Amino acid sequence: MSDELVISGGGSVAVATDEMLGNSANLLRAAEQIKEIAAALQMVDTRLTLQQLESWGVPTGAGRAEADLDCAYADLHSLAQRAELMSALVRIAAHSYGLGEAVVENAARRVAADAAAILGFLFPAWAATVVLTNPLLPVLAGMGVAAYVLGGASTGVFSSEALSGPLNAFISDPAFVLALRHGVMTVDEFAAGAMGLPPTVVTALSAAGFIGLASSAGFIQRSGGIAGILRETPVVLIKNTLPEPVSAATSVEERVKRIPQPTLEHPEQVRIERYESPGEQPRFEVYVSGTVDFAVAGSVEAFDGTSNISNAAGANGGSVAAVAAAMREAGITSESPVTFTGHSQGAGTAARLAESGEYNTQGLLLVGGNTGQIPIPSDVPTILVEHTDDLVVASGGVQDNTHALVVERHAFGGRSLPEGVAVPAHALTEYAHTARLMDESDSVELRSATERMAQFGRGAAIATVTSYYYERELP
Repeated sequence: MSDELVISGGGSVAVATDEMLGNSANLLRAAEQIKEIAAALQMVDTRLTLQQLESWGVPTGAGRAEADLDCAYADLHSLAQRAELMSALVRIAAHSYGLGEAVVENAARRVAADAAAILGFLFPAWAATVVLTNPLLPVLAGMGVAAYVLGGASTGVFSSEALSGPLNAFISDPAFVLALRHGVMTVDEFAAGAMGLPPTVVTALSAAGFIGLASSAGFIQRSGGIAGILRETPVVLIKNTLPEPVSAATSVEERVKRIPQPTLEHPEQVRIERYESPGEQPRFEVYVSGTVDFAVAGSVEAFDGTSNISNAAGANGGSVAAVAAAMREAGITSESPVTFTGHSQGAGTAARLAESGEYNTQGLLLVGGNTGQIPIPSDVPTILVEHTDDLVVASGGVQDNTHALVVERHAFGGRSLPEGVAVPAHALTEYAHTARLMDESDSVELRSATERMAQFGRGAAIATVTSYYYERELP
């Protein structure tokens, strides 16, 4: 199992493993400790003069120790400087690598987008032939993207048997996942070029943000709507549990494990913890489940394939509506301090709710979510946990939330994929393991971010939890 974490973002271009960042922090701590020892030696050297030693009857030869103290102080001071220098060099290396990676990634994105626009412009007949001779293509694309790329768990559409063996290994390869990240970013450029827009115009529209992943998802949804699928409907509360006492989560792993995993017996998709302290307004922690049903029509499940597409398009699907309704039921207002923790579709849903600006969002912990192109507000402390072999994450495109602290891990690096498990790197259990590694990390950046989140529920006099289950209202 690959237990190496790669940490980036947080407003910095640095990219480094948690071990590198931990070593950098340890070097700084060692430098401070060495300085304290040197200061203690200097104090002894200053207070104990040769005359004092002689007046106490100490042999004259012992006075030579003063010179040794001077040498020890100089050596310790030099050692502290070297430790500080090594710490700085580690961070410089991380920043240099991150800067180079950012430059290469931006160049690759621009070249890929321009190439897609040119190909679409030069071969519009080919593009039109594909669409016109396959009238179900938009429908199939919608179903495929909803169930396969933007979904959260395997179903019969893409069964475990179909996604086992070589195919599963292929789609779990980090190289394929990275290619998918960039590939989904160029769909709109190709389509715009195929419609006859000159490549220079397409480039300008792309740079201005008028076309992108959201508009591609919107096109899929509109196309599916023609065939009667991918249509949003209102949601309604079916049931909620009674408030029960709870202790606030104290670790990242504990938070990830509290994300709902709906079953027939316990179908609740939203978990809300309420913390109350004397003299303060209640604060809330909202946990959001991933996709429950891949259906794109005829399902009462609010966390379905239709919601996946809607959320990607920025249209706020049934899952967003369900969480917003649950928050109202829990007494959350626009002023209430709230944090969100979500997995898969739940991560995208939480990101959309934070993006709306309608809530006093104090923090986000998003694992395995397709959040790359969802503009999370820069003033919201955010931790994004992503596996480099998880294609669901890649379906959200390149991660543009540079203010967020991004923690990556190759979940199945150095070990075999489990048989009969589709996209295993996306499993919540794998993200729980990554969360445990985060808790054990010595990275100052990571510790600072996780400690900030842990403080949210700390000190509550009363803490309760309620879970909610919502369904769609079918027409």
